[in-house]
Amino acid sequence: MNTPITVYNVIILDKSGSMSSIARQAIDGVNETIGSIKSAQEKNPDQKHIVTLVAFCGCEMKTIYDNVPVAEASPLTDKDYRPCCMTPLYDAVGSTITRVHALKGNDDNSLALVTVITDGYENASREFSLTALKSLIDSYKDQGWQFTYIGADHDVEQVAFSLHIDHSLQFDKSEEGTQRMFAKHRMASNSWMESVCDVMADKCVSSEERKRRIKRINKKNFFG
Repeated sequence: MNTPITVYNVIILDKSGSMSSIARQAIDGVNETIGSIKSAQEKNPDQKHIVTLVAFCGCEMKTIYDNVPVAEASPLTDKDYRPCCMTPLYDAVGSTITRVHALKGNDDNSLALVTVITDGYENASREFSLTALKSLIDSYKDQGWQFTYIGADHDVEQVAFSLHIDHSLQFDKSEEGTQRMFAKHRMASNSWMESVCDVMADKCVSSEERKRRIKRINKKNFFG
């Protein structure tokens, strides 16, 4: 029997005050994404999906799912997600991926997919600088982690580039635009997962060759 491939699904969601106008859509989009991950788990018993969800603002980094099996992730509600105040983007991303890495480590039989969703620029971090965060992202990308930066109301491509994140998606901050964004994200994540898990399942290649193939896959644009 093959050892299950562990997939760490990490969502870092802005809950600063400006997200209030799409709070309902953000909650629904996250719940649909969790549902999609649950479906992937059910269809692929050789995969073990773990979920981390952090909603951040200037007054708290709220860890809603803390590296839990996806089957144990209960639906997000408006009690969990109440937008307010500022945008400590660097601290949210840096602290979250550091914690996930401590659990995942260098396990060759695991994957990490990190998605950052925000509608504004960094303006409140105290622990992580831009330089420190992009260095951390680089080191995790070198281990095969996949990062996506999704944003509205700011220069999304420029921010993603500054963070050394290869994939970005701009969305219109409206009900329809937010729904469309989450749908694109789910499709892209599923396509990435299928491609990478196929590589992971090939036991005829060395761990180094597997890592090279995953890095090549991670350069592809799954948003189309």
